[in-house]
Amino acid sequence: MPTLAPRLLLTTALLSALPALAADTLVLPPVHTELKRDGTVLPYRQLNEVLTKLRLHGRNLFRMDFRVDRERTKVPLADVRIAVRTDDKDYPLSIDPQGLIQLPILPEAEAKTADFATNTPKGHLKAKISLELNLAPEQLTMGKVREIVALGRTLREELLPWAVRWLVPGIEGVRVCSTTPTWELEWPEGGQLMGLALPATAGERDAQDANSPRPRPCALLTGQESWPDSARLLPPENTHLSVKLRGN
Repeated sequence: MPTLAPRLLLTTALLSALPALAADTLVLPPVHTELKRDGTVLPYRQLNEVLTKLRLHGRNLFRMDFRVDRERTKVPLADVRIAVRTDDKDYPLSIDPQGLIQLPILPEAEAKTADFATNTPKGHLKAKISLELNLAPEQLTMGKVREIVALGRTLREELLPWAVRWLVPGIEGVRVCSTTPTWELEWPEGGQLMGLALPATAGERDAQDANSPRPRPCALLTGQESWPDSARLLPPENTHLSVKLRGN
């Protein structure tokens, strides 16, 4: 069981940053006739409902990333054209070099007839959806962990209708992953700065390392820990945060 000790001097300079998305994007031209609705990608009205709830109630903690699954898509990424199509108009979408797609949030009435439309044969375009955190690692505190878990529960159990809850599984905690597992928490107490090293949690893996033969070690924070809300993460370089979803 780790013990607490006063920390009056920090000896390591800590840098942290979430990987930035590439600045260059493939901006798709307005196209209509070459695109056909493809309901096998995902019914857009369901996704739009989740995006709307996240914007209204997510406190800017979460975002929904939607990207082309390049390994399972049978068309080269550069050739893919995609839009959100309603009965009234098309919303052409941009795809960045990593396959990430920026999605519009439509008014409820318009979203009722919305679907993805693509230039690929039906079933040839595969996409992945992930719930991501908007926090940089150095912004994470135990208070934020508890807020994330509680808000995830509220979104799923109270704000989202049952038909779309599968898009937002229950949140069990926050993963903290990095190549170097030297994570620490610090907080003020009794006029001193207290520090605690976080151990790696066996079996936890960042989704970014799904296909890596050498996944980065991770620590898991669930909010059930006894440390105060003010306890702040001191992340090593290249730390990545992600939500641990129920059953994941």
